[in-house]
Amino acid sequence: MQQVAKQIRDVVSNLSNGQHKKQCPECQNDRSGKNQKDRPLSIRIDTIGVKYRCHHCAVEGGWDHDNNFDFDLFVAPPPLKGENFPLSIDRGSTNGTAFDYLKSRHITDEIIKSHVILGTYRFNGKVVPAVGFPYRSGSVVNAVKWRSADEEKRFSQENICEDFFNLDSYVDGNDVLICEGELDALAWMSTDLPDNLTILSVPNGAPAKVRDGKIDPKDDNKFRYIWRAKRQLDSAPRIILNTDLDEPGKALQEEIIRRVGSTKIWTIDLGDYKDASEAVAAKGSAYLEQQFEYCERVPTIGLYGAEAFVDSFVDLYDNGQMKGASTGLASLDRYIQIPPGMLTVVTGFPSSGKSDLVDQICINLARSYNWKTVYCSFEKPPELHMAQLAQKIIDRPFFDGPSTRMSTEERDFAAEWIKENFMFMDSRRDGPNDIDGILSVASAAVMRMGCRVLVIDPYNHIKLAHGYRETDAISDMLTKVQQFARDHECHVFFIAHPTKLPPDRRGDKKVVVTGHDIAGSAAWFAKADIGITAWRHQRDEEPPECHIWKIRWSWIGKHGVCPLHFDAITGRWRDFSPAYDDYDWDFE
Repeated sequence: MQQVAKQIRDVVSNLSNGQHKKQCPECQNDRSGKNQKDRPLSIRIDTIGVKYRCHHCAVEGGWDHDNNFDFDLFVAPPPLKGENFPLSIDRGSTNGTAFDYLKSRHITDEIIKSHVILGTYRFNGKVVPAVGFPYRSGSVVNAVKWRSADEEKRFSQENICEDFFNLDSYVDGNDVLICEGELDALAWMSTDLPDNLTILSVPNGAPAKVRDGKIDPKDDNKFRYIWRAKRQLDSAPRIILNTDLDEPGKALQEEIIRRVGSTKIWTIDLGDYKDASEAVAAKGSAYLEQQFEYCERVPTIGLYGAEAFVDSFVDLYDNGQMKGASTGLASLDRYIQIPPGMLTVVTGFPSSGKSDLVDQICINLARSYNWKTVYCSFEKPPELHMAQLAQKIIDRPFFDGPSTRMSTEERDFAAEWIKENFMFMDSRRDGPNDIDGILSVASAAVMRMGCRVLVIDPYNHIKLAHGYRETDAISDMLTKVQQFARDHECHVFFIAHPTKLPPDRRGDKKVVVTGHDIAGSAAWFAKADIGITAWRHQRDEEPPECHIWKIRWSWIGKHGVCPLHFDAITGRWRDFSPAYDDYDWDFE
């Protein structure tokens, strides 16, 4: 078994994130005939770690990237159920060293008895006194995190901790206090706080890597515990955050706010103390109780003094404006960037390729930055939309035609890649058809998958609010979309068809529509942060172009015209090259 695990690690070293099918080193030599070519070993690789299982011989296991478990400790671990703790634990007594360690951290006897395991554990071959934090679902223990009972801070775990620590004790209607670590949670539990408060800890701490004060999108999968606790977080009147004072802790706080929304978030200031454990060790439980009483609501609207913006003001001076993400098209990058928290309005005549252009940018954002997208596409069933995305990902047609279609292996690879990076609203299955419903579902996608892009395509399928003039209803709709983008730090692409042009703007001359030509309201132009038009010549005599007609801030781009290349067979957009000059520009 151990040898098999090492062979699988060698296989994984050459694979990228995603789902893979491979031959199994455990049973492949026992197969005969055509079965020798089977690939029964399923391997899943993501930012958290690796899981594998053979669907023929049932060999299974995996490892965590961050903790780098040894094979003899992690391969195919037995499930933890009820009181089935590791054999190194003496269930008849408690480890005195581990108990004294917790008492030195001001944890009460009652909390020690009800929330931790006191024993010993093996860390990198060395058995030492340790504290175990059981992650339960009711009376069943799903996983255990271990910490050595000393200041060396050695960590390990059995099984994957998928939920908040102590989530099983939540009572509907309670407030929630979220800490960064289990010891901090125990410190808060050991104080005299209101009975209608449940104290939780995130299962994997703050991310080790923070970029520009934000969570790296590569770590989005590590926040699945937020979605798994959606019912409890929705039930809580208040969500109070107490993350560490360092940069990763601040980034963790911002990511929780981004996913949950700021409307019921409060924060606790522990002064110069890094966390609750450090604060209670220095000043006692009374200090935590006092600071809890002084917790402050995260502001969403209202009037603020300049002091609220001083840090951002200084950062603006030191580092300049934030930079947006690349579109993945070098020539288009000279005109626009894709910043979080903003709205891009996309228009163009039918069959101009505007939806394909947005799809291409979303694929490029996923490839370059791990930005995930949620689609509200009224005119495309999700399975057909997936086929169009697959063509761009593989660069082969999905269906039979003049070019060789993608193989089944390529199809399956594209399907797994799409599952990792895209979510879809389905208008055929009670999908939302008004803007409030769309943004509510999109907010759930941010919580569940960490989506950083929302695409609404097209506008004319959205049911507008009753009792308003169309122009006012559209303006109100776009205001809500802008607020969603800011609250969740998402970039929104909103695709809208132009109105029918007057006679004096028709004919053979080159006609390029802008935001002023979108039906219903001038707000399409006024409220867009970025405005672009996909254009092609009516007789395909010229390469297609992307026209940039609105840039709210100079640091995210400039007005202009960018020629591009469009592959009608796969729907891919590329940088334009003279090599394509003799191409038959057939978009139909």
